[in-house]
Amino acid sequence: MRRWVVVVLAGVAVLTVGGVMLAVGLDTADKVGSVVGAVCGMVGLGISTYGLRVARSGGRQGAPETQASATNSVSRSRVTGGVTQVDSVDGDLVTGGTNISRANAVVAGPGSIIIGRLESTRLLASAVTAEPLPPPTVELCIGRDEQIDAVSAAWRTGQWAVVVGGPGIGKSTLLGRAIGLDAIVTAFGERRFVVSCDGVSTAGVVIDKLATALGVGLGEHLRNRVVSFLRTTPCVLVLDNFETVTDADPAGAVELLSTLRAVPDLVAGIGSRGARVPAGFVGLREINLGPLPQEAALAVFVAVAGERHRADPALKALMADLDGVPLAIVLMASLARTESCLDTLATAWRAKRTDLLQHGANPDRTSSLPVSIELSWDQLSPGGHAALSLAALLPDGWPHNKAGMYLPDELAAGVIELSHRSLLHDDELRQRCLAPLRQHVLKHHFPDSPAITLLVAPVLKLTARAAQVGSAKGADAAIDIAPELTNLTEIIRAGLACIPDFIDAVPDLLNFQRLTGLGNEQIGLDALSCTTSLTSQARCSSALAQLYLSRNKNDQARALFNQALPLYQRISDVLGEANCLRNLGELAFHEAGYSHARTLLNQALPLYRQVGNALGEAHCLRDLGELDLQKSDHDQARAMLKNALILYRQVGNVLGEANSLRNLGELALHESDHDQARILFDQALPVYRRVGDALGEANCLCDLGRLAFRQSDHSQAHTLFNQALSLYQRVSSVLGEANCLCDLGRLAFRQSDHSQAHTLFNQALSLYRRVGNVMGEAICLSKIGQLAFREFDHGQAGTLFDLALPLYQRIGDVMGEAYCLCNLGRLALAESDRKQARKLFNQALPLYKCIQDRYSAAVTHAWLARATDKDQHTKHKHEMNLLATELDLPGFQEALRIIAEG
Repeated sequence: MRRWVVVVLAGVAVLTVGGVMLAVGLDTADKVGSVVGAVCGMVGLGISTYGLRVARSGGRQGAPETQASATNSVSRSRVTGGVTQVDSVDGDLVTGGTNISRANAVVAGPGSIIIGRLESTRLLASAVTAEPLPPPTVELCIGRDEQIDAVSAAWRTGQWAVVVGGPGIGKSTLLGRAIGLDAIVTAFGERRFVVSCDGVSTAGVVIDKLATALGVGLGEHLRNRVVSFLRTTPCVLVLDNFETVTDADPAGAVELLSTLRAVPDLVAGIGSRGARVPAGFVGLREINLGPLPQEAALAVFVAVAGERHRADPALKALMADLDGVPLAIVLMASLARTESCLDTLATAWRAKRTDLLQHGANPDRTSSLPVSIELSWDQLSPGGHAALSLAALLPDGWPHNKAGMYLPDELAAGVIELSHRSLLHDDELRQRCLAPLRQHVLKHHFPDSPAITLLVAPVLKLTARAAQVGSAKGADAAIDIAPELTNLTEIIRAGLACIPDFIDAVPDLLNFQRLTGLGNEQIGLDALSCTTSLTSQARCSSALAQLYLSRNKNDQARALFNQALPLYQRISDVLGEANCLRNLGELAFHEAGYSHARTLLNQALPLYRQVGNALGEAHCLRDLGELDLQKSDHDQARAMLKNALILYRQVGNVLGEANSLRNLGELALHESDHDQARILFDQALPVYRRVGDALGEANCLCDLGRLAFRQSDHSQAHTLFNQALSLYQRVSSVLGEANCLCDLGRLAFRQSDHSQAHTLFNQALSLYRRVGNVMGEAICLSKIGQLAFREFDHGQAGTLFDLALPLYQRIGDVMGEAYCLCNLGRLALAESDRKQARKLFNQALPLYKCIQDRYSAAVTHAWLARATDKDQHTKHKHEMNLLATELDLPGFQEALRIIAEG
């Protein structure tokens, strides 16, 4: 019927158009027809194009595949075929011909039509199931045996285990190894499952992942069916990276864990980036992972990189930088696998730091340390960001629960957040960022100037405490500051360019390092490169020079003192000028330039008196006393040292007092007044310990060792020399170390251990030559010559004595010169040249008497008695016995008698 109506209407339209054309005339009709034809052609083309597009679209449409979730947007359409799930549908809903409105739950069969406004529409469960996924195999897990056993023990006793720790610390590896243990396989068989929550935004998606791992088909009541599967028989379940769920959906995470906790015979292992178990749950076994022990870290590295790298010289420093973080170690070792040595890799690490440790075009948290760290950074609040960026400036962190030593109260909540996220390693003594995390933050999130300013007050407070070392309570200050020294130097270096107060703290820190032997010169060099102030340049130069001088880096010390001296003169700082001159005098003294040293000290002394600085005057008098002692002018030395002691006591400088007491003790030792020497050394030693002067303590112990050696208490001497040697090495005093090795060589020689003596003397000789100490070189040459003499190598002995003698004479060392002459006399006597022997002994004897060395004079008389006859023999024996009686040393008189009688 409709078709006929259309035909009739079309005919009428045609007739009407024809009539109109006849009425207007053929010419006009022709023109109108052309226009109408063009319009119809355009409309027809548009309709054709539209029809073609619709046809092609319909040709591609087919039944959708079954999916776990709906991800396509569909509107005003009819969907045919099997549909598993539809979410967030607007409008009315019809399923299988049934109209549904509002948010009612819907279950529809396959092939149903779904339209409507619903939060979730679940269709009948898929009949497709799969086998459960086996847990992954972990092949490399070293150094975690104790923690793995703890997880295993928890599971075997029905307890849940929670493994927590920072980024890259090995939580996934540990849980993966634990679930593959033979004991766990025996207990749970194939009912062992691992689910990674990485990238999960809701607890519901964890259920989806669980279903996939367990082989449970997707569809309606999925949570119920997953739980039902877990109930069937005992099983162990690992939920790794669970922090992603607790961060994104905390309520859902708690609900999910509560549901799983209610499943009987289910034990679980939770891996979470954080420092605490999930809130609200008790009875969980918590395992907090820290860095790998040093040996385990090394074992991991060589297991990946190859055993050939174990002995590589660069490995130790590289492993220290990786700080026991397993992911960092494995990634670095993977890079090292193709390297023949580690030098290039170490250079690349210093340049790129953690950016070097990422593999692949699209790295993730398991193949990139930066990605792993950034995942933690992204979860922090602004307060956490601020606290972490400042904590990264502190290599040694802060004492346990004392973040306020460095960080202001306003960042306390941020510190708590860092602990909660396991971004602070806590060994119950200190809390700190592990090195790879610290390096990454410093490179990518370095604190700005306002943030560093927050550290100014605590840093200045600590450096003021460091300046107390050398005072009456300096030892306590040294104990307090020693653990903080690396932190202080790193903070100051970071802020030197923007915080002027930090420049003024550098000399105090360098002085602390000089007295304690800790640290290095870098902070001083950085300060000099940052400041343009003449005063700051002068102070930093002289403080750094003193540090170099204490460590026998004489050339660097001299250059800096000479750099500081004109600066002090330009700013009219007379005290600074005097200090520079005195320090240059001490340097000349160490290099045996005694005449030049005296000139410089005599220039400094009137300057101290000009400005009324009693402490500087005391320093100068003591240095001059040491010069007199070296020249064996004992009376003048005694006067100088006693005057210095008086001044030190007047100004209350206990360190200077201890130095003067020790020098007076050395004078008494030279004069063989052993009782007085011991009294003075025993007075000085506790003062050095009280003020925290490790170098002074080492010097005093060495002096006490020499006293014990003189008194033939070899065991005590050996103990004291070794104690001193350890301190010299700690404070990097090359000269002190050489002196101590030489003393130990003397002791070995006395005990007839010639091989050990030879080794020790040669070690000392190398150090003396390294620091340009002529006296030490002469002593070692003469001692090695004495060894050659004992081994009947007279030619070598003579050569060595002849080398040593002019060195003693050049520096004016009377005792050394006498000692060398005496040894040459013994050599002549051994070769039966008694006349030459008497000549040499007679040259040595007055030198010993000049310096009041009764011990050596007695020995020389014994040798002269042996080289003479009749009256001269009797005379020398008599003098020998008189001196031996005065000294009253155990066994000394009998030893002299053996020499004299041959």
